[in-house]
Amino acid sequence: MSKNVYLSPSIQEGNIGYGDYGTEEKRMNEVCDVTQKHLLRHGLTVFRNRPNMTLTQVVLDSNTKDPTIHFAIHSNAFNGSVRGSEIYCHRFGGEGERLARLVYDELEAITPTKGRGVKEGRDHFGPGKPLYELSATVAPAALVEVAFHDHPEDAKWIIENIEPIGIALAKGIVEYFDIDWVDERSELEKAVDVLTETGFILSPQYWKDNAVPGGTINGAYAGLLVKRLASFIKIVLDGLNK
Repeated sequence: MSKNVYLSPSIQEGNIGYGDYGTEEKRMNEVCDVTQKHLLRHGLTVFRNRPNMTLTQVVLDSNTKDPTIHFAIHSNAFNGSVRGSEIYCHRFGGEGERLARLVYDELEAITPTKGRGVKEGRDHFGPGKPLYELSATVAPAALVEVAFHDHPEDAKWIIENIEPIGIALAKGIVEYFDIDWVDERSELEKAVDVLTETGFILSPQYWKDNAVPGGTINGAYAGLLVKRLASFIKIVLDGLNK
């Protein structure tokens, strides 16, 4: 199976959320940034729409790229009183539904309210009136509504959980491709172990605890590591020049 994903964050710059939420387009592109990073980290090829595209252009671009799956990322709105995540495939019974259910399970596990389920999009706007992005894309497709941006608590939750939401979406997509999920921390710990074995790091637990996204490394420790690395590079270069 090829492993290509077309990510399609919302292009709806006119959809404004509650309070400080801003636009759906901005927030969902932030979520998509996280999802894309983790998909790339797991070896997937990622295509992505652009905010200035129309929906017709997005679908055409996706079909031209011929990805394995198409995945759209949105936040929802209704009347300001509804909450929860939901996800759509065009119709049940195919790969689009499998993708939708895998992602939904990951997203619902982190949402603060009960989810609204996996749904068909083929009659979303009435009989024979489907969600266009699901019906017109050639690849198996799913469209997620991560929560309701017009609800105060859901909007706040999205703003404060961009990273976890993006990771949840990535986990579902990675599972779709039968790839084992590897935490960033696990990769870091492996790197620290290698540096410990080679003598660059003498306090491995310190680095495992602090060398994480958002962490702060003591300048003395960082300086010592740089000096050791420089010495090693010099030894290697001197050997090559002999």
